[in-house]
Amino acid sequence: MRESINGKTGSHRSNDGTIRKQMFVILLIAALFFVNGTAFSYGASDSTTGADTGTMLLSSMGVISPDSNGSYNLTKTVTRAEFAKMIVMASSYKDLVQTASYSSPYKDVPAKNWAAPYVRIAVSKGLLSGYSDGTFRPNSSITLEQAVNSALKLLGYSQSDFVGAFPYAQMNVYSSNGLSENIIGGIGTLTTKGDAANLIYNLMGTTMKDGSKTYAESLGYTLNDSGEVDYAGVISANMNGPYTVKSSSWASELGMTVSSLTIYKNGSVVTASEVENYDVLYYSQSKGTVWVYDDRVTGVYEKASPSQNAVTSVTVSGTEYQLESSAAFSALSSTGTLKIGGAVTLLLGKNGGVADAIASTVLNESVVVYVTETGSKTYENADGSQYTSLYIKGIKPNGSKIEYAIDQKWVEVGDLLKINFDTDGDMSIGNASAGGRVYGTADADLSIIGTTSIAVNATILDTSLGNYTTTSLQRLDGVNLESSKVLYYEASGGKVTTMILDDVTGDTAKFGVLTSAKSNSSSMSLSGSYTYLIDGVSATISTSGSTLGANTGPAKFYGESGKISLIKNLISVGTKIKTFNSAQITVNDDIGTYPVSANVAVYTNATGSYKASTLSAALTAFQSKKQVSFYYDKEPEKGGCVRVIVY
Repeated sequence: MRESINGKTGSHRSNDGTIRKQMFVILLIAALFFVNGTAFSYGASDSTTGADTGTMLLSSMGVISPDSNGSYNLTKTVTRAEFAKMIVMASSYKDLVQTASYSSPYKDVPAKNWAAPYVRIAVSKGLLSGYSDGTFRPNSSITLEQAVNSALKLLGYSQSDFVGAFPYAQMNVYSSNGLSENIIGGIGTLTTKGDAANLIYNLMGTTMKDGSKTYAESLGYTLNDSGEVDYAGVISANMNGPYTVKSSSWASELGMTVSSLTIYKNGSVVTASEVENYDVLYYSQSKGTVWVYDDRVTGVYEKASPSQNAVTSVTVSGTEYQLESSAAFSALSSTGTLKIGGAVTLLLGKNGGVADAIASTVLNESVVVYVTETGSKTYENADGSQYTSLYIKGIKPNGSKIEYAIDQKWVEVGDLLKINFDTDGDMSIGNASAGGRVYGTADADLSIIGTTSIAVNATILDTSLGNYTTTSLQRLDGVNLESSKVLYYEASGGKVTTMILDDVTGDTAKFGVLTSAKSNSSSMSLSGSYTYLIDGVSATISTSGSTLGANTGPAKFYGESGKISLIKNLISVGTKIKTFNSAQITVNDDIGTYPVSANVAVYTNATGSYKASTLSAALTAFQSKKQVSFYYDKEPEKGGCVRVIVY
């Protein structure tokens, strides 16, 4: 299921649509270096200043833009004037806006009205139409069928393609072509800004009427090697950079005025005061948009490839990084100040490449790493000789991955480390601590945990046994966090900006059904054999010297670094279910409400054998008064939710 720009869910596409969605996520992550870790979302809650890669895409096209507070107001009903701008900016006619006459296109759209050029273009190109009384009614809400009709025009459809009264045939095409995905409503529904944005996103991947190409291709966007539309090119097409910030006057140095800019930092709208020295930024003067990144890697400069005289990549503490700028070349080449064997800090750009590099003493930063993997491997020195070293892989608080060659043997998966380098490049490793306490009930609306303010663009990682997932304050809403569950956090401006949790949500585990459990606990030996279904796929775990102690039925499957070695049965909600929808169930018990996991596993068990099913099928079964059973992992106030549904 794909999340929508305003959190609604609607009809579903085929597997091809899912693949397109996944490719889109991968491309955007590569283009923006903004880690989500979960399924694609435009910003499901549209929190006051929140934004993410999806809104960045449409914003970069000029389809939507934030207000002065950074909010996209996605739940607000869109007006006909606002939609005129959205549909024009999503079309090949957008370049005509600057040359459009600012005369009055309609008597209720004066020449000085901001929407006048958009209305003129939309009407002249047949995307929208006025009323017989000579008005456009720019402030009236646009209905879903009117918005759909505009989208169909861009796909090459005309009135002659439809038989019968408007808009029934049009709405059939809208539904059958996937344009309706994540939009709830029908004929006569007033369109929200979020629905309009979803419509335009769906439009991008829809094939033109003549079957020749997708709509995005008709706009000139290219295909990637997998044959999918390279949406990342939409964002990066007019980017300049990278540019390393070295003073507060960075905007004027680039010929831009701060007050007129929309600034994204690591995927969220920020103010200019939040752009710091040694941040890396990209910018579009024509769009008045700046993209800022602050991901850094500190370690020992071990190798330059193919040589330091013609360096295109560098190896720092065992990991190779590609250079992406002349500034990085100048710093890391033989003519630069950074020498092999010394400690350096790489400033990473939007693609994870090296945008610039400085001596580690300039920022003197400690690196905090949650360890996800340990082992040993062979590395290569600058002179080509090889050596074997222990290594760790991990995740930093901002969500980016890191790898280091280390000497310490005591480090284990699941450790939270603080790593420092001295001027000689010597590494010191110790356990990290938060340096304070964050605890209490999470409130997504107020952006707080207890009495602590949480930044809207905060990166929150939930971890367990070397596994991790990116989560959000919305996911934590209503959860009562103990201070011991907050392993680490960083704050800026009185607000938490990054946080690492200890198995609060349980979302790092897998959930399914244990279909067979056989254990031998005789005096001679301990062993077991356990067959299970996860994502509809059957597999078996065998143990020797121990038993897992789980019984058949819905269960949680987990273990170190993603390897299943532990199984725990889930808890049945019971039979007092009052209501059930895709987000939650309400129950006549002491808890009352149980959220339904976004990745809830659904199975049928009508004939005594489990078969994978869908959430929509379970909803239909419940509405038909069939027996539907719900299973959760722990109480909602502790982060639990419904993980498995069986009917």
